[in-house]
Amino acid sequence: MPERSLFQHALHVGPQYKNHRGGMGAVIASYNKNISDFQFVSSYEGNYSTLANVPYFFVSLFKYVGVLIANRKIKIVHIHGAHNGSFFRKYILFLIAKYVFGKAVVYHSHGSDFHIFYNGSGAFVKKLVAHFINHADLIICLSIQWNDFFKENFSPKRIHILENIVDHPDKTPVRRQKPVLTLLFLGYIGDRKGIYDLVNVIIENKEFFNGRLKLLVGGNGESQKLEAIIKTHSLENIVEYVGWVTGEKKDELLSTSDIFILPSHNEGLPVSILEAMSYNLPIISTPVGGIGEVVRDNVNGFLVEPGNKKSILESLKAFVLSPVLALEMGQRSSLILKPYYSNSVIPKLHSFYTELLTEK
Repeated sequence: MPERSLFQHALHVGPQYKNHRGGMGAVIASYNKNISDFQFVSSYEGNYSTLANVPYFFVSLFKYVGVLIANRKIKIVHIHGAHNGSFFRKYILFLIAKYVFGKAVVYHSHGSDFHIFYNGSGAFVKKLVAHFINHADLIICLSIQWNDFFKENFSPKRIHILENIVDHPDKTPVRRQKPVLTLLFLGYIGDRKGIYDLVNVIIENKEFFNGRLKLLVGGNGESQKLEAIIKTHSLENIVEYVGWVTGEKKDELLSTSDIFILPSHNEGLPVSILEAMSYNLPIISTPVGGIGEVVRDNVNGFLVEPGNKKSILESLKAFVLSPVLALEMGQRSSLILKPYYSNSVIPKLHSFYTELLTEK
């Protein structure tokens, strides 16, 4: 079956990807950009409050059913999901696609806290999760670690690893050593992403970092709390909150920064890290989720254990005391990233669909 007509048989469902605020939206946006016959129904707006998203979901549900009724070419429903409320919304979509319309269902798990959600749920919810995972026609996960989690806890019919897709930047930045290194954090401002671990390291070593390091923080979440910490501890010369960034502003930050940091406590495979690597940046992060498969300790960055402020400090000092290290490790980032570009990911997804449609 030709590739063009093959993608006409798949309907993707997930959070809206225009002006997205999250990794899942970024992945879906890249699919839209790189698949000419991309078909999509949004199940979650993403920028509303939880309560406001309830009517949005029901409107989306009618649209979803309408598309499945109207377009008889659709044979695969590719569901992008995570944990908590996302799971329950996607479970309803799974039941409709699988048992009402008889479609092959792909469940693409992006959830960084899916294991926490599952292990912390009661018996009834665990049965729903097991039913979903075991009866979907294909589970797509983001890393070997997540592949092991699903195999150890469930009995999926078929499971494959698919790398999170990332696009080449329009221009590859030319980097030079600078007297003050720019450290970039992009992500949700909250405990899970480890931002407070990082800021506390800077507070405790303010004299050492002053005049040597500048931390730029971009993202949404607990921004007022972060700004209060910056003011309380007089960190204005070292830490700057730049707000939610996207488009040209994000490109500028990734192009002009020297190091990217994301000391998360839980992750799937952060698109922000992949984007930073595509801009030839070295990474400081944690070996959670699939991060350890792209960030290689002492190769293209440093891996620190979640919450380990001593290791964060040592990693930052290594770059501050030897700025050329950031240039060398950044070049290795771009080489490691090759399997995550569209020319590798899209054909791999195509092969998964071929496998499913061969059985239909």
